[in-house]
Amino acid sequence: MLSHDSERRPPVSSNQTRTGHVLLDDLEARRSGTETVKKTATGLVDELSEVEASKGWFAAFVKCSSGAGTEERGIERVKEENRAKQSVMDGFTMWASANLTPVTLAAGTLGPGFGLGFWDTFAVIVVVNFFIAAVVGYFGCFGPATGLRMLSVARFTFGVWGTRALLVLSTCGVMGWASVNSIAGALILTELSDGRCPLWAGNLIIGVCTAIISFFGYFAIHWFERICWVPMVVVFIFLAAYGSEHFDAAALPAQPGPSQAAGVMSFIAVTFGFIAGWASMAADYHVRMPVNTNKFKLTASIWAGNFIGIVIPELLGAALMTAVAKDPGFADAFRDHGIGGLMGQTLQPLGGFGKFLLALAALSIIGCNLANNYSLAFEFQNFHPLLLKVPRPVYSVLGSAAIIAIAIAAENSFVEVLISFLSVTSYYTTPFICCVLVDFLYFRKGKYPLESWNDTNKLPYGIAGFAAIALAFVGAVLSMNQTWLVGVIARASGPAGAELGWIFSGIFSVLAYVPLRHLELRYTGR
Repeated sequence: MLSHDSERRPPVSSNQTRTGHVLLDDLEARRSGTETVKKTATGLVDELSEVEASKGWFAAFVKCSSGAGTEERGIERVKEENRAKQSVMDGFTMWASANLTPVTLAAGTLGPGFGLGFWDTFAVIVVVNFFIAAVVGYFGCFGPATGLRMLSVARFTFGVWGTRALLVLSTCGVMGWASVNSIAGALILTELSDGRCPLWAGNLIIGVCTAIISFFGYFAIHWFERICWVPMVVVFIFLAAYGSEHFDAAALPAQPGPSQAAGVMSFIAVTFGFIAGWASMAADYHVRMPVNTNKFKLTASIWAGNFIGIVIPELLGAALMTAVAKDPGFADAFRDHGIGGLMGQTLQPLGGFGKFLLALAALSIIGCNLANNYSLAFEFQNFHPLLLKVPRPVYSVLGSAAIIAIAIAAENSFVEVLISFLSVTSYYTTPFICCVLVDFLYFRKGKYPLESWNDTNKLPYGIAGFAAIALAFVGAVLSMNQTWLVGVIARASGPAGAELGWIFSGIFSVLAYVPLRHLELRYTGR
């Protein structure tokens, strides 16, 4: 499925590995400068000499933090001998934990706001997630195939300047999305404490916990995510069991008329934006896997983690909205305390155990924000070579601080912020997915020159990539339906206006990218 051109290295033999990790003594025999290699808490060996941040201003910090088992590698390519024999099941646990959260349940409650009935909402959730989860799974395979983070892979498609334009949009989206997640967790902590824990304190708790785990990096995150999804399955089982007596699909019928199609398209955009955003960071969590990892199994594992992890809570959120439509108690709880109140009302019969389940649900936000926070560091490092001098853990801490600040500032507008960010995320995610696939499958025939990933003299200039991002923005502006702007195409779709920005941003980007990439290759040779 994915192939690559890179320097050939001798394979690691069976006597060089135990429990899937390269042993320090074996690599020391093959390498010079043994003082530059180390053994992390996982047993994996890295060379500090390959880490750009170890050579400059933060050299002492990198040396100190690496001694504590922190992952020091940033966007530098993970070579084959630095890989670990991870199970492909890590693809499932990583994305199931990132998605089995209250904010996913909140996304499922948005359907009725667009005029959809329960069964309309059900169909959109299942169909959209079924197909887009496969795209995220495919992009996750770029990790073991290249050893590069996802937005470093994007350099081959968008060039240096095109990637920078993409990074500006992606960074804003990641930080905004992480803030929305944090607010959802804070709402639950407020409900759990009967209002004694203010929203700002809840955001602070979630942000600090996320910063601590993401500071240690790749293997610490995978360790946490292998565990996090299990208690959340229990939480959602109890929510479904105790909420089911209040569910009534007939209480939430569709609203037929000219606005129904517009509502369906708008909810498709929200659902698409929720899951498609993971594609721009999917490879980040699989770069340590061996280059010969079974791509089909990894894709299936990532697909399952995303599809199951999103569909279950989103459908539950849609079902709970039927209770809101039918039961005044649920309606009051949702109006007064948002998603936290809705979950609290459902689990109220369980008493103290229900409070415990709410606590687990709130802390599950950490599993989702780890994915955002960890990848945020690579976005900064990809932007300019000077920013690579700052270690990845520093960006993780600074990113957490910024996310906490944004969450506190927006904590009283959860639903509005959620809808806006889910839609806006799709405006750059769709062009990203479309252009990377066109470049990789059509222009490059499934092969990347991996040795050139950081060589500006060999990477594309980015003319086609920058133009694709710019034209995607034009397409989005013409067809978006936001509270702050309704495009002419969206207005023409009907009285209510459909959210079509995610579609037209992708169409405009491909129409710009393909001919300009042909010209760029013809006249620049790269």
